[in-house]
Amino acid sequence: MSIFNLIVALGAVTHKDSDHERVLIKRIKAGDNKALEELYELYKSLLFGMIISIVKKREEAEDVLQEVFMRIWEKAHTFDENRGNVYSWIVTLTRNKAIDRIRSKGYKTQEKASTSVDEPEFSLEGDKFDPLETTIFSDRAELVKKALEEIPEKQREVIKVAYFGGMTQSEISEHLDIPLGTVKTRTRQGLIKLKNILEDHISRNG
Repeated sequence: MSIFNLIVALGAVTHKDSDHERVLIKRIKAGDNKALEELYELYKSLLFGMIISIVKKREEAEDVLQEVFMRIWEKAHTFDENRGNVYSWIVTLTRNKAIDRIRSKGYKTQEKASTSVDEPEFSLEGDKFDPLETTIFSDRAELVKKALEEIPEKQREVIKVAYFGGMTQSEISEHLDIPLGTVKTRTRQGLIKLKNILEDHISRNG
């Protein structure tokens, strides 16, 4: 299981879709733009934090967030609650959009022309902005952060680059200047340890 799928799965465990969310998606499918506005208010902070942790720039993140909700509007009819929940569907769609943005030609050209990355001053509920904190809801976010700190630094580095950078293992190898085999080994070992830590915590705490 990838780091992204693992985190989404943990978020889904904590965030069981409410009847309200399911109703909103059904209303969106029926063309109710007020339902889209309600869904936006419900998810905007979570998704904005997730996007900005990937694209790094506030203006880019705001654009991607708008694109995400346009996509939700256009693709709501494809959502099947029997195959997944609203949370997982929206978070997956959001990450894909953010990754598409940083892989775009325009973004790469902008990055080459800039020597620095914007430092966003975004927060949730007054807390200091933390990318991991905004990828999943409260207690699971904290759990994942702690679990990541328990695995070796080199394994943690590869996993974070893969998750937030959306890089392939070959790209990670080039980015970190380490052999591809090393990337694969660190990723595999790191994910196994992370998964075991998280599963152990969940089994002990329910």
